[in-house]
Amino acid sequence: MGMKLSPTMITPISVSAGENYQSVSQTFKDGLKRGILCPDAIQVTLENFPYYLSENTKSKLLTTASIHMEHRGKRFIRSLWGILSLNQRILLSSSSGTEIYQETIVKALAKKFGARLLIVDSLLLPAARCTKVPEPLNGVTFGKGSRVKYIGPIIKPPFHTFIHRGPSNGYRGRVMLAFENNVSSFRKVGVRFDKPIPGGNDLGGLCDKDHGFFCPFNELLPSSSSDKQVGIDELNQVISEESKSSTLIVFVKDLERTLTRSPESHESLGKELPPGVLIIASYTLATSQIDKSPPKGLSFPALGNDAQALINSLLGSSGSKLQERNNDYSIKHLTKLFPNRIYIEPPKDKAQLSYLNKQIRLDAESLRAKANVLSIRKFLTQCEIECHDVEELPITERLLTHDDVDKVVGYGISYHLEHDKPNMDAKPVLPTESLKHGLERIQSESMASSSSTKALKDVVTENEFEKSLLSNVIAPHEIGVTFDDIGALECVKDTLKELIITPLKRPELFSKGQLLKPAKGILLFGPPGTGKTMLAKAVATESGASFMNVSMSSIASKWFGEGEKYVKAIFSLASKLSPAVIFLDEVDSMLGKRQNREEPETTRRMKNEFMVNWEGLLTKDDERVVVLAATNRPYDLDEAVIRRLPRRLMVNLPNAPNRERILKLILSKEVLAEDVNLESVASMTDGYSGSDLKNLCVTAAGRPIRDLLEREQKEKSLAITEGRPDPALLTADDIRPLRMDDFKSAHDQVCASVPLDSENMRELIQWHDQYGDGGSRRKSKEQASSYYM
Repeated sequence: MGMKLSPTMITPISVSAGENYQSVSQTFKDGLKRGILCPDAIQVTLENFPYYLSENTKSKLLTTASIHMEHRGKRFIRSLWGILSLNQRILLSSSSGTEIYQETIVKALAKKFGARLLIVDSLLLPAARCTKVPEPLNGVTFGKGSRVKYIGPIIKPPFHTFIHRGPSNGYRGRVMLAFENNVSSFRKVGVRFDKPIPGGNDLGGLCDKDHGFFCPFNELLPSSSSDKQVGIDELNQVISEESKSSTLIVFVKDLERTLTRSPESHESLGKELPPGVLIIASYTLATSQIDKSPPKGLSFPALGNDAQALINSLLGSSGSKLQERNNDYSIKHLTKLFPNRIYIEPPKDKAQLSYLNKQIRLDAESLRAKANVLSIRKFLTQCEIECHDVEELPITERLLTHDDVDKVVGYGISYHLEHDKPNMDAKPVLPTESLKHGLERIQSESMASSSSTKALKDVVTENEFEKSLLSNVIAPHEIGVTFDDIGALECVKDTLKELIITPLKRPELFSKGQLLKPAKGILLFGPPGTGKTMLAKAVATESGASFMNVSMSSIASKWFGEGEKYVKAIFSLASKLSPAVIFLDEVDSMLGKRQNREEPETTRRMKNEFMVNWEGLLTKDDERVVVLAATNRPYDLDEAVIRRLPRRLMVNLPNAPNRERILKLILSKEVLAEDVNLESVASMTDGYSGSDLKNLCVTAAGRPIRDLLEREQKEKSLAITEGRPDPALLTADDIRPLRMDDFKSAHDQVCASVPLDSENMRELIQWHDQYGDGGSRRKSKEQASSYYM
């Protein structure tokens, strides 16, 4: 069953020096008091509790609550402060996804003792109970060049309902674009922030990519403004005032997330509480924490991955890999503030456990629906679009990201304009039916994009070897490397597109006849640092295939004695992930020529197992799995391995024009002086690999920093000599552009990692002539024998 969340969401407000602090503080306190629930307003009871609740957990809660609720103010009770198990500050813990479950327990506890209940959500988020759009700061203007500080929106839903885009609170920057004629309270200015930000842009070329963002006027303060957090002190004042008339239970939701951001602001929660008050803090353990060190009595099974993703998003952690908790830091401060720890024990009976999980999944749907509605309503408000009955939207299947909401509204507006013919001179009012059409559009797009690639969360592993491998698999949308990120190597990229990407994306084109069969094995060879690994990742990204990076040198050491099972798991898991790219880095370290007849039997069996499974892959024409191997020493490979890699592409050192292209790509986000001539830099770096060129640029980029530090030191020394205060430190805006002499100096420090006349280069070229694509195919007179079958 799905329980409703309390509407009470109270949070601190960021107050500038120019605002009336006392007025804001009182308004905040009034909001807290209005959110207090009387016992008669609570419907749930411990006697008819809708979830499973173990007698042990119930007993612990009742023991503490009865002492402080039924014996309020007694001298005997005041002498019990040193007994942690009876402390008024309780840390209520369970697994992720049980937020509604925990809130329902606290409601039933308040009902039991006739106590009033205050539910506090996310103490460091901006105010969520405000319904009036705030006016801009009086007397403050942000012109071009103004330094500003981002404080976030005054109005925000009680949940983080989408992957975070934009600056975080406290980020500072400079206004680059100001639109004075925009009189809306949501008017925006273009700000170049000092740090890169998620979802940022370049403000039309006015700043570095990912540093720019268009911020609403009322989400900024002048950078010099002092800030004061309203919230914790006001909460303590409300507790003190309200506890005089009756008993009070305060439920603080998800406190550990805010502790990791600003632990010092919560210290006042640890002071002595008035009689008749309980503060219960909710703490939910992520699945990874449970696996690592589960507390005694805490063994909730993992929820469905969809529910887990929902909870992670609601708690502020991003898909993508957007944010992680500092668990040790958080738990340390939580247990200090809330020493009375009570764990919610799950049922031991399988039937009861199954039913509880079903309830929690329904709760997740309830959270999802509420979060999605709040996201859409906030987006519409910011765009000044009206829409009635948003709550009717059927959006419980998944949590909408910010981009999803943007598309839903965009598609809805397009549908509305096409079918309803609205008054174009009136304020836009969007029918709910149009938003439903937008939802259907993104749902169909999601199904189309996911149909070709099986989600990693849906893969069922058969053993510990597959499970271990799965944790290292990278989904195509998470790889982050495309062919555009690789300078030069156009011929190699075109060949890989033809041999791998097209067959993986369009398998129907290769179903006729016997000659048009997709390549199952491709070798990338060449000197170090030329981009072989980047090419392999780009292939997976461009083809939409999962990427399995298998380091052969680690198999024997990690799975000593069980290498055969590990090797078999590589191919069985790849088959489940199809389409998939198995990338064998340093393939020569495992599948090299036989050098020693005394080689251990376990190693030989492991190698043969790999060859057998690889051969089985070659016979499955419909299996969209390709082995992509890379090596700096192809001449150490056995002939049987070479046969299984029919296409062998040499990734050679770049020539001068290609070095120039690589330099342009590396320096695309850097500020260059007018005297920088990349053609000249490319000419003086003969024999440099792509990796060498990046090292050269990194070294060159360090010189402006050194010059800035020297400049600071000189100004400081001059100030000391003249008896002046120390000058202000210089900022990133004061770093000078890269000059040509920086690259010349770096060239003297960074040399090519592989000399052109080295023995390794000669052997690579000779092997390319004999085996590589485009080679002369000269066969050596002596060929080493192979023990591979």
